[in-house]
Amino acid sequence: MEEIVDARGMACPAPVVKTREALQRGCREFEVLVDNPTARDNVTRFAASQGCAVEVSEEKGTFRLTIRREGEAGEAPVEAPASESPARPEEKTVVVLSADVMGRGEEELGRILMKAFLNTLSECDNPPWSLVLFNRGVLLSVEGADTVPALSALAERGTKILVCGTCLDYFGLKEKVAVGTVSNMFEILETMLVASNSISI
Repeated sequence: MEEIVDARGMACPAPVVKTREALQRGCREFEVLVDNPTARDNVTRFAASQGCAVEVSEEKGTFRLTIRREGEAGEAPVEAPASESPARPEEKTVVVLSADVMGRGEEELGRILMKAFLNTLSECDNPPWSLVLFNRGVLLSVEGADTVPALSALAERGTKILVCGTCLDYFGLKEKVAVGTVSNMFEILETMLVASNSISI
């Protein structure tokens, strides 16, 4: 084992950042230690997106992720974000929702408008590539919310729905997510940076 990355106790998105740094250093096989399921899932998803194999084990509340880079040993390590020049996808729109209401003023009207907006979005010819929910926007994705059917319809049509894990923790709703992927700021930022269009509501 080349290295052990101890990310226990670290807040989002530090475990993912530490994993990326290990890959940047050229590590081909290393372990990442985390102490919560969200960090486990975030690191696993990120490592897989980088072409790595991941094995997960748990002991006394600690998740041990063994990460192995696949491919030839001579391959270049992952580049740092500052030097990356990712190909910008065409017509990939990200819609960012930071509230469970639309507009300011009457909250009840705002909820009606938000539901109508999501219903319309789910039926449009070109649904967004990704939907990002943070702050009170995460409330749109939890069990019992009347916006879940529209979000589910979007997910079925291929829209990637990212739900801020830190926000869910704040509201105590992480176990109540009905649709979408519990995500982290690193993944959310990367999604927004490579999009061709971004719409904030």
